[in-house]
Amino acid sequence: MREQMNPWETDFTWPANEEREPEPPCGRCEWCQVAQSAFDNLLDVADGLWRRFQSPERNSFTANGRNLHRTTCTYIRREMPAEHTRLAGQAYDRALQKWAHEHHDYNSACAARRYSEHLLLDIMTPAETQEWATSRARPRGKPDYRLCKVCRPEVPAS
Repeated sequence: MREQMNPWETDFTWPANEEREPEPPCGRCEWCQVAQSAFDNLLDVADGLWRRFQSPERNSFTANGRNLHRTTCTYIRREMPAEHTRLAGQAYDRALQKWAHEHHDYNSACAARRYSEHLLLDIMTPAETQEWATSRARPRGKPDYRLCKVCRPEVPAS
C-alpha cells in the first residue's frame, strides 16, 4: 500500500530505516519552472552577501536576527561558507530540483534557510547599521537588539 501513496500527500511519511536515493533528473518539471525565479533571486542574494563579506573594512557590521556583530566575528565566520561560486550547469539543475521538489514555499525566510543559513544574515555598512539600529528602537527609546558579547561592536553614532 505504501508504494502507491503519493509523497506529496500530507499524511505520507518515508519509512524510518530506508535510505532514499536522490531523485533522477526531472528535466525542469512544472515545480522547477515555478521555483526557478525565486531560486535565482536566492543565488543573487548569496552573491551579494559574499561580495559584502569579502570587504569587512567597508561592511563592518552584520545582523543575525536581533543580534549585531562585527563582520569579522567568529559567529559570523561560522555562518558564512568558506568559499562561494555561483552554481552552473548540472550542479545548478540538481540544486534547483532539490530545493523546488522538497517544499513548495519559495518566498519566505524558511525557503532561504533551506538553501543556506547564511542568507538570513544582513551585512551592512556603518550608515546602514545606524538605520538598522534606529529602526529597532522600542517606544521608550531602548534598543530592541543585542550586541554580541564576543566581538562587542559599537553602534555608529548619529
